[in-house]
Amino acid sequence: MLSNIYLKPTQDGWPEFKMKSPVKVKALKGTSIKFFDDMIEKDIRSSGDRLNESTAAKCYMTRWDMNKNYNSFKKLGELVIALAKTIPLANATNEGGDPRQYDYKVADSWGLIYNKGQHTKPHQHWPHAWSFTYCVKGCEKCSPLVFPDSSLSIVPQESQLILWPAWLYHSVPVQECSHDRIMAVGNLIVDWEKSLIPVTEHKLTPPPKGE
Repeated sequence: MLSNIYLKPTQDGWPEFKMKSPVKVKALKGTSIKFFDDMIEKDIRSSGDRLNESTAAKCYMTRWDMNKNYNSFKKLGELVIALAKTIPLANATNEGGDPRQYDYKVADSWGLIYNKGQHTKPHQHWPHAWSFTYCVKGCEKCSPLVFPDSSLSIVPQESQLILWPAWLYHSVPVQECSHDRIMAVGNLIVDWEKSLIPVTEHKLTPPPKGE
């Protein structure tokens, strides 16, 4: 689903991520995936509702730093980073013409539980590089993840990981199901120390709206 991914120099010379068809969806599989999902749900519930609907997410929301405090979120972060590193940056090459490799690290992550009647308002996560959501519990009748600028709508499936550029606006319509819709969410940033592009400073600017 990913295509036309490239880096374009900004006016001040630093790279700017620009892409079309930018949403990556992957189903996680394995004999221990149910145990993994159960651990994430347990950690989300044990963290408690910390934000009291004070953000765009008008639902139960944990602390922002779940990746620093819960092993289940640390493992999820590793899986997200591995997926992000498979995305080619077609025009990012070194002096020899070989593709440059970007590495990433988790900036923050949190858990969400939607009850019937709850939702998330349209928003984006700039200046992070990538945003992700992982479906811990949901069904085909649960509210989808919606990207209004591209008319893309993704129905949640359990153990499904969705990754997209952080500047894309997204939302979740009002939950109609009576059961919980449980998601693990977060953001990635470029790990400049591990990436093969040496920089002493960097500045990323979002692409024009509609690109």
